[in-house]
Amino acid sequence: MHSAGKWMPLAAVLGVSLIVSGVALPFAVSMLASSSGPASEGLHLKGKVDVLLYDESGKIKDERHFDNLIVSAGVEGVASRIAPHDGTVNSPAPYNYIALGTSNTAADPAQTALVAELPAGASYARVQDATAQYTTSGGNKVILSVTFLPNQATGTLRESGIFNAASGGNMLARQAFASDIQKAATDTLTVTWTITLSPT
Repeated sequence: MHSAGKWMPLAAVLGVSLIVSGVALPFAVSMLASSSGPASEGLHLKGKVDVLLYDESGKIKDERHFDNLIVSAGVEGVASRIAPHDGTVNSPAPYNYIALGTSNTAADPAQTALVAELPAGASYARVQDATAQYTTSGGNKVILSVTFLPNQATGTLRESGIFNAASGGNMLARQAFASDIQKAATDTLTVTWTITLSPT
């Protein structure tokens, strides 16, 4: 361990691979130091979710836009990509499944799953975005977008989350809807999550 007096001026950029879409997601974590003290470093993750409900003719019936919470387990999952450790969240699986549920319980950092995910079966399963996009336009962003087709996830919807498995697995982020979304059997629902990465 180095004492504060031993820190030397340093300018380094660490290339990190954060796997979200099934391919390596490169982003830079900058660490700058001066002779007065150790390096200052940080990485901030901010989430946003957009939900659009379409009727059978393709007309928008409902539209929602929310900021969302990156849960503690999700933060640990990201950390394990940077430095694998012996914690409870260290799976290498990418976070590219979007799930839906029926609880409007407020999002909390301690949550590790949706409060009431729809039961898996013939009419519901998490949907995977295996080609999720990474873009630097307007910031460093990971964009996941999936569509629940007619006769899928029908009913009252109140929450959504990002996971790294088709069932179970680890949750990266969760959002409860401010009010119910009613998806009819003939409706189509598109859910888009945007995770923005920026230095703090």
